[in-house]
Amino acid sequence: MDFYGINLTYNVTVEGAPDIGTVGSPLGTVYGTSTSAQWGDLAEKYTCKGECDKGTVMCVSKDVEVDAEACSEDMSLSVIGVISFQPGFKMNDNLWKGQFIGLTGRLPVRITGSINKGDFIVATKDGCARAGKSHEIAHKIGVSNESNNDTAIKLVECVIK
Repeated sequence: MDFYGINLTYNVTVEGAPDIGTVGSPLGTVYGTSTSAQWGDLAEKYTCKGECDKGTVMCVSKDVEVDAEACSEDMSLSVIGVISFQPGFKMNDNLWKGQFIGLTGRLPVRITGSINKGDFIVATKDGCARAGKSHEIAHKIGVSNESNNDTAIKLVECVIK
């Protein structure tokens, strides 16, 4: 059975075994522990102002109609996370609209300017991030996990905190 992207197989052969739901309906009580995920970030679905590109740095929206919008302020302190490609764990997956924002973990981020592995990153006013300077550490949203000397906007794997 496929349930929200998770392939479940079960056999109930003992009378009185716990009810774990029926095919086509949400599961009842599930017992067990997840020990792995295919992707590397924890994400939550938010309503967003417009459809944002993957890797866009997202902030709390000033618009009361939506939760999040692409950051429009350099070094914003209201960063939520980054639009996720394929989250390893999806919170609020059942919301009917919105986009997944990676809150923590390893995921591609839209970076402007050159960056080195280990540089911390800060938000820019165009929904991107850039390498931070030492005096900007209070605005840190993550750390670059790779180097890239291209000065144009590109996707760079980062660890979001």
